[in-house]
Amino acid sequence: MTRIVWVFQMVLLLALLAGAGRTDGLPLLHTQGAQIVDARGNVVILRGVNLGGWLVEEPWMQPFVTTPPPGTDFGPIKDHVSLWGTVEKRFGAAGMARVRTAFREAWVNEADFARIHEAGLNCVRLPFLASLADEPDGLVWLDRAVAWAGRHGIYVILDLHGAPGGQSGEPHTGQARQNRFFKDPANVAAAEALWTRIARRYRDNPAVAGYDLINEPTGTPGSDTLYVVMDRLYRAVRAGDPSHLIFIEDGYTGLQWMPHPAPCGWRNVVYSGHYYQFQAESEADQRKGVDGYLAQIEKLRQSHSVPFYLGEFGLEPHGTPATVAYLVDALGQKGIAWSLWTYKVIFRGNGGRSLWGLIYNAKPVAPLDPYRDSEADLIRKCAQLRSENLAEYAAVAQAFQDAAQAGRRP
Repeated sequence: MTRIVWVFQMVLLLALLAGAGRTDGLPLLHTQGAQIVDARGNVVILRGVNLGGWLVEEPWMQPFVTTPPPGTDFGPIKDHVSLWGTVEKRFGAAGMARVRTAFREAWVNEADFARIHEAGLNCVRLPFLASLADEPDGLVWLDRAVAWAGRHGIYVILDLHGAPGGQSGEPHTGQARQNRFFKDPANVAAAEALWTRIARRYRDNPAVAGYDLINEPTGTPGSDTLYVVMDRLYRAVRAGDPSHLIFIEDGYTGLQWMPHPAPCGWRNVVYSGHYYQFQAESEADQRKGVDGYLAQIEKLRQSHSVPFYLGEFGLEPHGTPATVAYLVDALGQKGIAWSLWTYKVIFRGNGGRSLWGLIYNAKPVAPLDPYRDSEADLIRKCAQLRSENLAEYAAVAQAFQDAAQAGRRP
C-alpha cells in the first residue's frame, strides 16, 4: 500500500511539473505599441484579481490571531515569517509544513479559478516570495496555479511580492522592517538567479502572461537605482525566456520617471502601477482620483508607446460597486489591463463585504490561533477558508462581467 501511495504521489507531481510546459489553448501574448496583443494581433485586455494572502499571508485581511498570550515568549504576528515561525516553534518544521499546506489548499484551489472565470475575468496576478523557492517543492505551488489557470482560460502574472532581503520595510514583503534588497548586491544577484530559474521553467507556457519583476519597490533610494536594478532583472528573465511579457512597476516613484523602453533595449515590456486613495472622503473623491491617475497612464502610454497594467487597485474608503464599474469601464475603453486587490478577504469578528475582495465572509469564522490551537485544530479550521464556505460580492462580480461583455463587442 505504501508503494502504491508513493507511485500515485510521483505521478501527481510529474503531472504538475508537466503543467509548467502545457499550452492549454491560450495564445502567447506580446506587445504592439501601447497594447497587449495575441499572436494574430488581436488586442487582449487582461482583467483580473490578485491572489493575495495565498503564498504571501497578510494578517490584516485573514482570520489569524496576531497578539501573543501574556507572559509567553512569542512575538506578535505581522507577516509570513512571524506567522510560520510561530507555528514551527510550537509544532516543529514538519508540523508547520502540514498546517501551511492545509491553509494553502483551502485559500486557493482549482475551484477558485473556475469562479474567477465565471466572474468574467481572464487573469490572475500571483504574489509569491523569493523564499518559496527554498521550500521543498515550493515552486510546485506556482506550477499548480499555472496548470489550473490554463485549464480555465486564465492567464497568470507571476509577481515577486517579496524580493531577497525585502524591497521595502512593509510586511507584505514577507518580513517587516527588512528593506535590504537595494542595499546588498548579493540580494539583487539572488533575485536575478531566481528570475532566470523561473523564466526557464515557464518559457514555453502561454498560460503565463508574464513576470512582474518586483512588487512595490518603495525601498529604492531613487528612480535611477530602481531602473538600474530593473534592467538587471529584465536581462535575468530574458536569459531564461526570450518571449513572455515583463511587467515593470514604478514603485510609487512616479510614472513620469519611467524610462522609454526602446533605448533600454527592453522588448515586450508592460509598465505597471498601483492605485489606492486612502485619503478619499467621498465616492466623488474616488472618481476624481481615478480620472487623474488615468490621465497619467494615458500620457505615459502615448509618450513611451508602451502598454500599462494597473496591477493593484482598491477603492476603499467610500468606493462602491459603481465606482469599480466606472474604473474598469474606463480602463477597458483604452485597452488597459487591470487586477483588483484582492480575490479573497476574511476579516475577523463579524466579517462583512467590502471592496477589498470579490470573495468574503458574510458571517464570522473561527479565528486561527497559532499561539493556542493544536495542530489538528488549525488544520480543521483551515477548511472554513475554502471559497464555497464564503460569499461573493455580486455587484462587483457584475461589474467584472459587464467589462468582459464590453470587451467582446466589435
